[in-house]
Amino acid sequence: MPERNGAETRRSGRVTLRVPLKIYERGSNNRFRDEEAYAVTVSLWGGLIAFGAAVGRDQKLFVFNQATGEIAESQVVYLRPMRLAGGLGLVAIKFLKPSPGFWVWSFPRSMHADLRPGSMPPRITTGRAPS
Repeated sequence: MPERNGAETRRSGRVTLRVPLKIYERGSNNRFRDEEAYAVTVSLWGGLIAFGAAVGRDQKLFVFNQATGEIAESQVVYLRPMRLAGGLGLVAIKFLKPSPGFWVWSFPRSMHADLRPGSMPPRITTGRAPS
């Protein structure tokens, strides 16, 4: 994915949406640990989630949407240094495979180019003719 000033370029718009989640991560004994969590903001490609477990950048997680029963494999892309009340951390994740229905939110077609990882959204123009 292209980078701009060291930060990944966003591929779609974000929506503030609180979704109850369960995060599964593989423990050192190859068994999965789970923890309650919730989404803070979501996008077509992932989201910002709040939960208490210590995770590392690039770590693989399975995110279970408790409202729908959907599960998506994801990867940690950013760890926010800020902590929420109750000691929860903020972790940005990206889905490893396109999961357009995971959040049960219909993202307008204008917010994304297509569902191929690495694709960029179309440029949005004002509709005015160039001067």
